[in-house]
Amino acid sequence: MRSRFSGQTLTHPKWSTLAFVAIGIVSSVWSATSFAASCCGGVFLSPSIITGDERATLASGFSFSNISTEVSDQGLWQNRSVPETLETFRVQGAHIFSDRFQIGGSIPFVRRTRGGGNSSGLGDATLTLGYEILPEWDYSYWRPRGVSYVTITAPSGRSIQDATDSLQLDVRGRGFWAIGIGTTLTKIISKFDFLTTFELHRSFPREISTETFAGQLVPGFGAAWSVGSGLNFNDSRVGASLGFNYEDAVETRGRLASTGAPVRFATASLTASQMFAGDWTASLMISDQTLFGAPTNTTLAKSATVTLQRRFQR
Repeated sequence: MRSRFSGQTLTHPKWSTLAFVAIGIVSSVWSATSFAASCCGGVFLSPSIITGDERATLASGFSFSNISTEVSDQGLWQNRSVPETLETFRVQGAHIFSDRFQIGGSIPFVRRTRGGGNSSGLGDATLTLGYEILPEWDYSYWRPRGVSYVTITAPSGRSIQDATDSLQLDVRGRGFWAIGIGTTLTKIISKFDFLTTFELHRSFPREISTETFAGQLVPGFGAAWSVGSGLNFNDSRVGASLGFNYEDAVETRGRLASTGAPVRFATASLTASQMFAGDWTASLMISDQTLFGAPTNTTLAKSATVTLQRRFQR
């Protein structure tokens, strides 16, 4: 991996590459755990972006989540008598098409199981356009590297309002077109790497007509923020991260009007990564949404995610 310092090419293949890989893995699997949390509503904070010096990346990941806790819109916790499992397979990639511009995308396939029933299909897909706002043209001990991005979410997964299954197992997305803007900042100091991602997004209203309701669904704004750090040694990395998600209430307008309730939850994660064969990295992440924050109007999951990533050098 190379960095640009005062026109010179410096080589540091271990720490910088591992930090980038870890950031990409966090982004890749974050959306799976967020997806499990708020009844398939938290598909943000998963930017398919490159934060290192690679030309392109391609990753696939499998996440297994156990959902056994529900939180009401009043913040009351209740354990489910019949837990639910969520399996998510995700393909995600990004490619730099100019010195500082890049494009990426993510497509999930979701399977939900509960009480002997199951349902599977596509989740919400995302397309991301990024720009490196803080390149490493010269060395700075404190200044981070930064990539800002715009992400578009397509409602390719069925929403809770469109569910036909009695247990809502066919819910795999939010059901809204959405656009978000965000920034990812990364920094490497000695054997430690640090990262933070923050995002603001807006979902757009749509008309709906089902057997039980006809009218308009009006979502609002949402926000997400995560922070993490890792320790690198040789070709391995261990790290931890904490993320917070918020979604405005979805208002329904029609014969059955409702103001809805906002969604809020936090996800804590531990990650272990290993590089091999030069440009490959395998990672295991353990996540828990029951440890931090004050969740409301959501379900909470405990998840394990395995990710395999391939990097293509410039």
